[in-house]
Amino acid sequence: MKPDRALRLFVLLALALLLAGCANRSEKTQAVILITPEPTEPVATAAPAQPGGSANVSFGVTLNVGYVAEQGVSLHPLRSKSRDLIGLDRLVFESVVDLDESRAPIAQLCGRWEYSAADKAWYFYLRDNVVFHDGSPLTAYDVVASYEDIIINSETSPYYARVRYINDMQAADSLTVKVSPGSFGYMTLYAMTFPVVQRSSLNAQYPKGTGPYWYVSYNSWGLLRLESNPLWWKRQPEIASVVCKRYDEVSEAMEAFETGEIDMFSTRSSNASLSRQLSDRATMDYTTLTWECLVPDLSASPLSDLAVRQALMYAIDRTSLGSTVYLGMVQESEVPVIPGSWLYETQSARYNYSPERALQLLYDAGWLDSNGDGILDRVRNGLWEDLSFDLITYDEPTTSSRSKAAELIAAQLSRIGISVNIRVTTRSNVLKAFNAEENFGLALVGFNLSTLPDLSYLLSSKGSGNCSRYSSERMDALLQNARAAVTADELRSIASEIQMLVVEDLPVLGLFFRSGTLISKVNIGGLSGIREDYPLRGVEYLSID
Repeated sequence: MKPDRALRLFVLLALALLLAGCANRSEKTQAVILITPEPTEPVATAAPAQPGGSANVSFGVTLNVGYVAEQGVSLHPLRSKSRDLIGLDRLVFESVVDLDESRAPIAQLCGRWEYSAADKAWYFYLRDNVVFHDGSPLTAYDVVASYEDIIINSETSPYYARVRYINDMQAADSLTVKVSPGSFGYMTLYAMTFPVVQRSSLNAQYPKGTGPYWYVSYNSWGLLRLESNPLWWKRQPEIASVVCKRYDEVSEAMEAFETGEIDMFSTRSSNASLSRQLSDRATMDYTTLTWECLVPDLSASPLSDLAVRQALMYAIDRTSLGSTVYLGMVQESEVPVIPGSWLYETQSARYNYSPERALQLLYDAGWLDSNGDGILDRVRNGLWEDLSFDLITYDEPTTSSRSKAAELIAAQLSRIGISVNIRVTTRSNVLKAFNAEENFGLALVGFNLSTLPDLSYLLSSKGSGNCSRYSSERMDALLQNARAAVTADELRSIASEIQMLVVEDLPVLGLFFRSGTLISKVNIGGLSGIREDYPLRGVEYLSID
C-alpha cells in the first residue's frame, strides 16, 4: 500500500471512531447559534457532528484574526455578502479556477481545462485526489450544484455577477464539468472562481468545502473557529487553528489588535493605514476592485470637449490626492484595469501631472481669460462661455474621503483657470443625476468592478454603468471581441486596445484603485498574491514563534 494512501486510511479510521463517539451525545451538543442575554464574554457553540468538531482538540499553533461584520451575518460562502467573511471563507472552500498574483486564471480544483470549438463549450477536468471535509470525494455534481445555488439566489449571492452569463453547466461525468458560456470565451475561466460546496451540505449550518480548514463553531456573537483539515489535498497547514473574532467597527478591531486580542486583520480603512508606519507590526497592501474616477457629462459643454478632459487629466495631481486624502491607500490607474495585473497595458499611463501642458491644451482649444477674472472663457455660438462646471460627489457612511478629494481637485483646477462648484450629496442623488436629462457636469465616484474582466458595463454604448453617455462603435466592437476571445493572447491584445482607447477618448477620467492592507503582529513575509476577497491567502503556512 502506498504511504500516502495508508495515511489517508488511518485518518479516516480515526475520524470514524470520533464520529461514533459523537453519535452518543444528546442533541443539546449539536451546533446551534446560541442567543444568550447579555453574556459577559462570547459563548462558544457546540461542535458540528463532522470531522473537526470541538471533540477534536487542536494542540498546534492558533492564529487570532479579527473581522468586521454585522452581528448574525451568514457564514454561507455562496450567499454571504460580508466582505470580511468572504475572505475567511476562502480558508474553508476552494474553486475550480483561482487567480494568481497577476490575476491570471490558474487551475485549482481542476487539473486542467480546454475549449472545444466544435460544441462551443469549456471542459474542466477535476483532480481525482480531492475530498471534502467528511472524506467524500469532490465531483462535478458538487460544482454544478454550487453554480445552481448561486443562480437561484441571484443578486443575494456575491458571485452572481460573474456567473450570470453562463448559458449552461453540466456534469459530463463525475470528474468533468462542461460549461456552455454563450458569448463568453476565455473570461469563462473567471466565472469558475466561485467556492465549491459539497452539494449534500449546501443548506447545512456548516457547509463543507475542500480547503485547508473547516468550520468548528460559530456563535451568536460572531466568534468563528476553524481547524486544519487533515484530509486536505495539499501540504498540511502549519497553523492548526484560526480563531476569528467579530467587531462592529474597524476602530474596534484596531483597538483589539493594539491590545493583543488579535494577531492580524485586514481593512480598507485609510484611517487604519496610519498604523502601518509603526515598527511593532508587519503590513502588506493589496489592490481592491474599487476604481475611483471622474465621470464627465459628454452631452454638454465644456466637458464634451476632448481638450478640456485631457487638460483635467494633466491638471489633477493624483499622487498628491492619493497621499493627502487617501493616506496612500491607493494605486494610480487611468484605466479600469489593476496595474500589475496580466491584462494591464502599461502604455495607458499617459497623463503625468503637468499644469503647463494642461494650460497649453486649453489655449490651443480657444480658452483664454479675456476679462481678467481668473476664469478661462471662450466664445461659443456667439456667446461667452466660462470654463466652469459642477462637481458632484457623495461620501461613504464611514469616511468623508470623496468630499475632501473633490475640494482638492477643485483647488488644483482653479490654478489653471477652471471654476468648479462642488456639490456633496447622497449616492442615490448622484445616480438620479446620471439618469436625468440635464447636465450634471462632472462626478467623482467609485465603481466596484467585477472579478470578470468584462468592461461592457462601464464602456459600452448600452452599458448600465456608462454614466458619461459615451458612445463609440469602435469601443463596442472591442468589448464584444474581448468577450468572444478564447485564448489568453487574444484577450490580452484586445484588452490593451480597449485601455488605449479609454485614454484617447476619456469617457471616464481614471484616478486610482483603492487599496486595503493586512496588518499583523506575525511575520507575513511569506505571503504573496493576497487580494480583497482573499487577504489571508497562504496564511496556513505562516511560521509563528
